[in-house]
Order: sequence, then structure tokens, then C-alpha cells
Amino acid sequence: MSLRARMLLLALLPVTLVAALLTTVFVLRAIDDLEQGLRTRGAAISRQMATVAEFGIFSGQRASLSALTESTLHIDADARGAAIVDMQGVTMARSGDLNPSRWPVLGRIDGHRLGSDVLLFVEPVVRSTLPVDDIYAGAEVARAAESKLIGHVVVELSLRDISARSERLIAIGAVIALLGSALGGWLALRIARAVTKPLLEASEVVARIGEGDLAARMEPESTGALRSLAAGINDMAGRIGVTQEELRARVAEATLDLKREKDAAEHATIAKSHFLAAASHDLRQPLHALGLFVSGLGQSEAARLEPRLVAHIQSSVDTLQNLLDAILDISRLDGGNVVPQIEGFPLGRVLERLANDLSLPAEQKGLRLKVRPTQVWVQSDQKIVERILLNLVGNALRYTQAGGVLVGCRRRGNSVRVEVWDTGEGIAEDAREEIFEDYVQLGNPERDRAKGLGLGLAICRRLAGVLSIPIMVRSQPGRGSVFWIELPVAQKGVSGNPRSAQARQAEQIADSARIAGTVLVVEGDALVRAGMEQAILGWGGNVLLADSREEALRLCRESDQAPDLMICNIRLPGLVSGIRLAQELQREYEHLGVLLVSADVSEEAQAAARSAGLALLKEPVPPGRLRAALRHLLGVGA
Repeated sequence: MSLRARMLLLALLPVTLVAALLTTVFVLRAIDDLEQGLRTRGAAISRQMATVAEFGIFSGQRASLSALTESTLHIDADARGAAIVDMQGVTMARSGDLNPSRWPVLGRIDGHRLGSDVLLFVEPVVRSTLPVDDIYAGAEVARAAESKLIGHVVVELSLRDISARSERLIAIGAVIALLGSALGGWLALRIARAVTKPLLEASEVVARIGEGDLAARMEPESTGALRSLAAGINDMAGRIGVTQEELRARVAEATLDLKREKDAAEHATIAKSHFLAAASHDLRQPLHALGLFVSGLGQSEAARLEPRLVAHIQSSVDTLQNLLDAILDISRLDGGNVVPQIEGFPLGRVLERLANDLSLPAEQKGLRLKVRPTQVWVQSDQKIVERILLNLVGNALRYTQAGGVLVGCRRRGNSVRVEVWDTGEGIAEDAREEIFEDYVQLGNPERDRAKGLGLGLAICRRLAGVLSIPIMVRSQPGRGSVFWIELPVAQKGVSGNPRSAQARQAEQIADSARIAGTVLVVEGDALVRAGMEQAILGWGGNVLLADSREEALRLCRESDQAPDLMICNIRLPGLVSGIRLAQELQREYEHLGVLLVSADVSEEAQAAARSAGLALLKEPVPPGRLRAALRHLLGVGA
């Protein structure tokens, strides 16, 4: 095929395709608009008839219903027939040419095709009463409107007029497409004649340049309409002066720069991973020991002599622990290391724990904390949802000086909105996005630690991102704020691990009674062992200390009294697993309770502990939680 023929084909084919495609699109759009208009009219007629027919069906006025169906046929020329049917299926009024035998089960139907020429519309007729809710009563009123289905309105619209108009549109579109193709062909022929000769010459010159003949040039006078192309080719030939070696050098230099940047990024990632590993273990271990020492100090004679000093030390330890937890949480969330465990759970159980955990801080500040109960079940990660709500309510209590905080739920279709209201200072409009940034605190220029660290809302937003749910705020300065999240609703059922629920309940026990029994502590860190010993002795228990598996087995076999409980680090010196040691001792001591602790609680470690049926706590463990867990396990072992 010659160049001219190919150019003609290449020019004609796209024009023809575009003309045909555009014509088809416009014709189909016009036809769709016609049918959609008919559907809209049918839906409007059926709904209007349903509204008017409500009283007639209820009161049994067949005459008014017949007048309604007759008027429908006069209103719209496409109306083929209309009928009104009560709940027993009895036709109370009917007009036009209807065929009830072809009707499907009556319900809301918007434009169901009956054959090729009829659209069916069915609208339920309901008798309803409107609910009246007092939105200022201070409590949510969850009363739905009462409604009763009393009948159906049936309307049939003819498609014959639409079909005829559609055929006319198709014929017009075909004519337009043919005319467009003819015009495109004529233009393509003219262009092909004007371009063929210069293109052949340009092709020849480009081929010579490609073979290394940089002296090849086109004659601008002979190129006609493509004179600019000829000038460009000549300019290209004149500018090619970069040798292959120079190009290779530049590519090699660029590749080396990219490699340096890649190595730097990998080193930064490795350094960050090393830092997080060190922070997760090397910082948590001494902080855990420090917490135990402070707990023991609080029960000593020094606490009675210097109670304020001990209280200040405890406050500093708590602040340090909160700061470390927040920073590590931010790092884990930014690194994508948090994988949600989605399941159905009752939201009311989370709100109950929320009220139990934060009622005392609210009372100490003179605030009212009200949590509305709910029976709704949601589909999400229970721990992450609870963490978000704890941060939101804690933040509300921190920034509220008078009044209180209200936590409630609102059902919104297939989701539930959990809202946290406060009567605090409020947030200016230009700061409502800023408060979700890291280390941002409003009204705390002196960085008072008592007002938080500025990471709570940042963590909340990241956790909400992990769950793919929105977290929003609405506020009025001087009046207060409301924060909320939306969770998908789940079906009620049994979810979660019963043992995990018991462990969480045991962690919340706040009982100051002393413990009784012998506790075997297996821990490679000397400071943690010493802290554990001081705390357990202070609580009235006996202690056996071991720094390895071998030492633990030796103490158990040489001791006159078998241990009642073992506290064991999940990772022992020599790459020994604490779970394996626990199982080994439980085979020898049938009623031995086991509590695992670890500074780095990974998903694999949690799964391994769950499969072994053992409780696992993350270091640093608050002394109160540790004591509650010991009492719980000793009670089970007894």
C-alpha cells in the first residue's frame, strides 16, 4: 500500500469512527433522556396518586378513587391505565387498558417493563403519623414514625410514542454520521495530497541522519505546507553534537545519584527500625522496673515521711510512660504496623468501660460525665475504637473547667455516630484542622504536662484512618465542642475471645487487698527482677527470682513449696521462649498460673500467647494492673 493510500486511510478511519461514535452517543443519550423523562413522569404521577388516594382507600370512597384514576389518563397522553388496589388485592378503582395478570408482586416499583411497550409504576399507599421529638430535653428520643400500608397505586405508561421518536432519532443520526464521514474523507484526501511528498523527503533525510550522515538536509522551498517540519529536521541535524560516550556518562552519573538517594533512604529506614526496637525494649524495660520501684516506695516508711515527694515521682513516671507510649504509637501507625481485627461487638460494653475508667477523674475535677447506654452492635476493631473514645473523652475532660461531658450514640442508616460533647472553651474555626497535628495544643504555650502532650488527637486521626472511618469536630467558642466518629452497624452476635474479655476485666479490677502465694519471676533484666521482688513482697506474697530457664527449673525443684504463679518474660536469654518454659512447668505443676510480660508485644507474640491460653501484658505494666492480674490468676489457681 502506498504512503498516500495509507495516509488517506489513517485520516479517514479516525474521522469516520469519531463521527459514528459521537452520533451513537448523542442518539443513545437522547433516547435515554426520552425514556428517563417518561420514568420520571410515571414516578411523579404514581406518588402523587398515592398521596391523594390515602384518604379515599382509608374511607372506602370508590367514586373519588375512580375520578382520580380517570383524571390520570387525561393528565398524561402516555398513560395507558391506572388502578388503585387495597391490601387484600381488591381493585377499588380502575381506568384504561390494564392487564393485572402480568403484574409482579405489588411493592414500590419505578418503571418495570411489561413486554416491550409498557412501563409499570407501583407506589405503596401508607397511612402514617409523624413523631414529635423534644430535641431540647437533654436526652435522645428514639421514636420512629408509625406507618401502616393500606394499598397500592398502579400506573401503566405506553412506550409506543417513545419507540417512534427513537426510530426517528436513529435515522437522523445515521444520516449525520454518513455526512460526517463523507466530509472527513474529502478533507483527508486533500491533506494526503499536500503532505505525501514532503513526508517522503523527510523520511529519507531522517533515515540518512540515523545512519550517521549528519550533513543530510531538507530543502525548505520544496516542502510547501510542511516548511516548519523541514526547518525542525535541519535544526535537529545541526544540534546533534552529543556523543554516545557523553550520553553514557550522564546516564551513569544520574544512576549513581539515584543509588545514593536509595541507599540513604534505606539507611534512614533501618535507623528508624533500630530506634523503634530500642525504644520498645530498652526503654520500656527500665521504665517498667522504675514503676515497680515507685510502687514499692509508696508502701515504705519514706512515703509516710515524704508523701508529696513520692507523689511527684509517681507523676513523673506516669508522664514519661504516657509520652513513650504516645511516641511509639505514632511511629507504629505511621509505619503501617497496626492491622485492625474487624469483628462485631456491642458498643455498649465499650461505653461501660469508658464510664468506669473516667468517672473518677471527672469527679475529682468537679465535672459530670454522662454516658448514654446503647444496645447497638458495630463492625470494627474493638480495641482501636475504645482507644479513640478514651482519647476523645480524656481530652474533653482535660479542656473542660465547668459543666460536664456527654457521650452518646445516634443511629444513621447503616452506621452509628458516637459523639463526645463537652462544655469547654470551644475551638476557633481556623484551628479545627490544626488540633489533629502532632504536638499541637491550644491554650498551652508553656507546655504544661498536666494539659497533655498534644498527641491524643493526632493518634485518634491515625487510628480512624486505620479503620477507614471519619473523625470530625464541631465547636462554638465559649460554648463547647463535639467530636464524633461513625462506625458501621453489625448484626448482634457472639464475638471476641472470652478469655481476652476476662483478661481485660481482670486488668480493670482496682482492689487494694494483699495477695497470698509464691510467685516465680523469670526475667533476664536485673532491674525488672528487683522491682518485681520489691512489689510482690510489699503486697504480701513470696518471691522466687530466676534469670533463665535453667535457674527457674532449679529453683522449682529445690524449693520446699511449689510456686503458685509464674511471671515470665516472653523472650528469655539464649533465645528461650517464655511460652515454652510456661508449658514445661505447667506439665509439672498442674495448677500453676502464668502471666507473660513483654516490652515488644507484636502480633505474632499475641497470637502465640492466645493459642497457648496464656495472659500477656505489655511492659511497662502499671503496678495496680499487675497486682490485679496476680490476684485474678492466683484466685483461678486456687
